[in-house]
Amino acid sequence: MVGSGLGIKESPFTPGKPVPAEYFVARDKEIQRLQRAIRQTSSGRNENVFITGERGIGKSSLAAFARYLAWKEYDLIGTHCFLGGVQSLEEMMGVVFQKLLQDCTEKSLFDRLKDIFHRYIKGVTLFGTGVEFTDDPSELRVLRDNFLPAIRKVHEEVCSAGKKGLVLILDDLNGVTALPEFSQFLKSFVDSLATSSHPISLLFLLVGIQERREDLQKYQPSVGRIFDVVELSSMNEAESREFFSSMFNKRTMQVKDDAMALMVHLSGGYPMLMHEVGDAVFWQDTDGCVDVADATSGLMEAAQCVGRKYIGPQVASVFRSRTYSSILLRLGKKLPIGTTFRRQDLLKEDAPANEQKNLDNFLNKVKKLGIMQDAETRGEYRFVNPLYHLYVWYGAKSKQPDR
Repeated sequence: MVGSGLGIKESPFTPGKPVPAEYFVARDKEIQRLQRAIRQTSSGRNENVFITGERGIGKSSLAAFARYLAWKEYDLIGTHCFLGGVQSLEEMMGVVFQKLLQDCTEKSLFDRLKDIFHRYIKGVTLFGTGVEFTDDPSELRVLRDNFLPAIRKVHEEVCSAGKKGLVLILDDLNGVTALPEFSQFLKSFVDSLATSSHPISLLFLLVGIQERREDLQKYQPSVGRIFDVVELSSMNEAESREFFSSMFNKRTMQVKDDAMALMVHLSGGYPMLMHEVGDAVFWQDTDGCVDVADATSGLMEAAQCVGRKYIGPQVASVFRSRTYSSILLRLGKKLPIGTTFRRQDLLKEDAPANEQKNLDNFLNKVKKLGIMQDAETRGEYRFVNPLYHLYVWYGAKSKQPDR
C-alpha cells in the first residue's frame, strides 16, 4: 500500500489538467454517444460533435478520452489542438497541422506526413519526431484555402498505413469563435465533406462552453445543425462517489463514509474541483485510510488552492471594501457551504445600515466577477461552486475579527 508516509507518493489526481485516459471515470451516457460517433467514423463516415458544458465540467478530459478510445479500440489516429490565443484562421492552420505531425508517433507515417507539409516546416527536433511550423501568414493562407485537400491527403496516408481514419479535436475556442470567418470556415468544410462523392473517415470534435457555440451560430446560424451536441452537466452523487472511490483505489487507499460524503458534497460534482479536492486530501492522509479529519484538512487546502487559481484577484477587490468583506463574513456564518440564499435572508439578520444600503451593489459586483451567480430558483443566489464559498468566507474572516 502506498499512502502518505507509507512510501513514495504519487497522487492519482491531476488538478488543473485534462485527466489521463487511463484515469477517466464515469460519464457513461456521454461516452456511449461518442463511441457511436467513433464507430461510425471507423466504418467510413464523417461525424461532427460539439462537446459543451460549464467551465471545469470535464469537457477537455472527455474529448481526450474519446481520442484515446478511437485509437485504442477503433484504430483511428489524430490530434487534440488547443486554440487558446489563436487570433486568425492562418494561425489555426499552423497549430492544427503542427500538432497533427507531433502527435503521430509511428515513424514511417510521420515521415509520410512530413513530406506532405515539407514546404511549411521550418525545422525538425533533435530526434526527428517533432516539427516547427512556419508562422508566415502568406504560407499559412495557402493551407487555409486548401484545408480540405490537405486533410484528404493526410487521410489517404493514414489509411495507406492501415488505419481506419482521423480524429481532429479543436479545443479552447475562446479566441477563434470571435472570428466571423471561423463559422464560415466550419460550414464550408463540413458541407464540402457531406456533399463529396469521396467521403473520408473523420471524427471532427469541437470543445467549448455554450457561449462559444452561440458565437458560432451568431455568425453562421446553420452551424447549429452541423454538430451533434454532447452536453456535460455536473456529476450526480453516485458518479462522484464512483470517481473518488476509483481514484483512491488506484493507490489501494480506503475512504471512510463520512469523509466520502464531505468530499462529494463540497466538490459539487465538478471534475475540476474533484481533482483539486482529491489531490489535497491524498496528501493529507498518513495511514492509507482517508477519514473525516483528512477530508476536512484537504478541503480547506483545496479551497485555498482553487480560490488562488481562479478568483484570487477578484476576491481581493471585494475585500478592499470593509463593507463587502463584512457581508461575505455574514454569508459565511449564516449559510451552510453549498446552499443558496435570498437577498432578504441577509436583511433579516439585523445587518448594519451600511451593509443593507450596499447589498445590491455587492451582489452585482460578485456576480460580475464570477464569484456568485443566480440560482435555479428566481430571486436566489449561490456561490459558483462550494469551494469558492469556503475560500471567500475564510478570507473575509481573516480580514475582520469575529463579532
